[in-house]
Amino acid sequence: MPDSPLVSIITPTYNHEKFIGQCLESVLSQTYPHWEQIVIDDGSSDRTGEIISQYNDKRIKYMRQENKGIWRLGETYNKALQLSKGDYIAILEGDDFWPPDKLEIQIKAFDRSDVVLSWGKALVVDSQGKKIAVLPEDVLRFQNMSREKVLGDLLFGNSMHSCTIVCRKSALLSIGGFKQPGGIPCVDGPTWLELCLVGNFLPLDEILGCYRRHNIQISSVMKTSMVRAGRYSQEFFVSLPADARASLAEVVPDISARLERKSIENYYYQGRAYLRERKWHEAKENFLKAIHEKNTASIKAKAMLGILFSYFRTDLESFAGLSDRLGL
Repeated sequence: MPDSPLVSIITPTYNHEKFIGQCLESVLSQTYPHWEQIVIDDGSSDRTGEIISQYNDKRIKYMRQENKGIWRLGETYNKALQLSKGDYIAILEGDDFWPPDKLEIQIKAFDRSDVVLSWGKALVVDSQGKKIAVLPEDVLRFQNMSREKVLGDLLFGNSMHSCTIVCRKSALLSIGGFKQPGGIPCVDGPTWLELCLVGNFLPLDEILGCYRRHNIQISSVMKTSMVRAGRYSQEFFVSLPADARASLAEVVPDISARLERKSIENYYYQGRAYLRERKWHEAKENFLKAIHEKNTASIKAKAMLGILFSYFRTDLESFAGLSDRLGL
């Protein structure tokens, strides 16, 4: 590996005027100076573009496009990938930020030629930058995992926050760039699943990104779509070659049955998401599906409660509170 390889930082942003300054400042503060930041503004209607224009560092490359929206997020990421000149790709969305030693720590992970991606712990903060949590709490359990075990973990839940990730550009290009299957409002989970098939992931027990939770981010305002993304795991597993599925089954007991169960349980969770969005009819339909599928008694009981709440047009918070009090 070259002594000072270039890292290309992909920063998609949309109406992040409250956060984009801290995002850019955290990159400018990196102790590792060999980077370029490709900022693609997806047609912001606030002062995001104006704030970015105040930064004159030639390593920051700003591009504004007409709004493509979340359903074409993969196009935005891949446009930045095509423009990138680095050997490594890092992800930093416009509402997130980094600790100053992130790149200096992480670039060393690629001394190992088998590593295609490195990641670490994320400091989760609120809209004001106050600490909420550090996730995952135990990164060490991921160390020395076989590739099959890593893939199995990704299928049941993505523990990696994108703001902590750096990956080899050559590996990313080998899978055709960032992936966004139809009906999925994100690129991270599907992309990391594909990338796991071509090389090893190296977890580092360090805080390597700061992820911000706020009420206008995708995971907050598109709950039902994020839940639907969970069904992609089973589709991905079924699409694998038979030998790959067999290898996974050896290290992840009952993986096929567990993924099927996760998929049918998804109807209940999608119903809850629809309640939060106050889409009462859609909520009731999904709760009914959860009851008719081969779900556990607990899931069916909660789905029946959800149907009552959809009839009475009561939101997710009330439903969740009563469900918890009943011990369901």
